[in-house]
Amino acid sequence: MGYLLTAMSVATHASETTHICEAGETGASLLVKVTNIQYLEGNLRAQLYGSNLEKFLVKGTKLVRIDTPVKQVGEQHICLPVPKPDTYAVVILHDRNANGKTDFFTEGVGFSKNPKLKLSPPDAEDVMIEVPPGVLHVPVELYYIMGSENENKVRRKMRRR
Repeated sequence: MGYLLTAMSVATHASETTHICEAGETGASLLVKVTNIQYLEGNLRAQLYGSNLEKFLVKGTKLVRIDTPVKQVGEQHICLPVPKPDTYAVVILHDRNANGKTDFFTEGVGFSKNPKLKLSPPDAEDVMIEVPPGVLHVPVELYYIMGSENENKVRRKMRRR
C-alpha cells in the first residue's frame, strides 16, 4: 500500500496543525496530539493496530509505525496515516533511550481514548476508535509507571521523613 509515511512534530495547538496532516492516498489519517511528555530525550513511537481484537499488541501485527524525535517536554503532534477509514487503535511509546525496545517501567506509554492504565495493557475494545474519511484529531496522554522525575524526587523526600 502506498502510505504517505511522514512524522510531523510541531509545538502548536491542534487547530493550527491540521495543515501538516493530510488524508493522503487512503483518504484518512490521524493527527495525534501526544501530551504529558516528561523528558526531552529519545523518540516518540506511534503504532496503529487494526480492528482484529486478537491481534492488538501482538508482535508483527501493527499496520503502521512511525518514530520521531522528542522535540519538547509537554506536547507534540504526530501525523499517522491509516490504510482506510475503519476502526483502529493507536499506541504511543516514549522510547526515552531510543533503543527501539519497550521499557515499561521507565518510559511513557499511552493509548487512543486514554484509558486508565495499570500494570497491564488495556483491553483492545477500550482503545479502538472509528476513523472517518479525512483527518481525525486523537488526543493521547502518556503515562509513566515510575512517574516523572519531579514525582520521584517528592517520593524520595517523603521517605526520608
